[in-house]
Amino acid sequence: MALKKKKGYQFSDEVISRDAVTSLIFGVTGLICIIFVVVMGIVLKGEVPFEMGALLLAAGIMAITGVIFGFLSYRDSDGGILSKRWSVIISIIDIALLVVLYLI
Repeated sequence: MALKKKKGYQFSDEVISRDAVTSLIFGVTGLICIIFVVVMGIVLKGEVPFEMGALLLAAGIMAITGVIFGFLSYRDSDGGILSKRWSVIISIIDIALLVVLYLI
């Protein structure tokens, strides 16, 4: 007996848009870098190497890029709004943490 092919309609092929995934990756990676540098600063009692500053700079670039990709993901019809919103929120949290660390 042959299997019948289902006829159905699918409005969106993807569950989440590619730009939102890119923004989430940049945002979470930047957040991990910030947490790593803060923990290393606590463990080393403030005497962190120069490379940690470069890591914070890279986290800032990833956060800004994450915000840009997050806003671009709103134009894509694929994916839900929740993933797009969280990708922007995480990147903005990264930027806020970097500003607080700069002011301290």
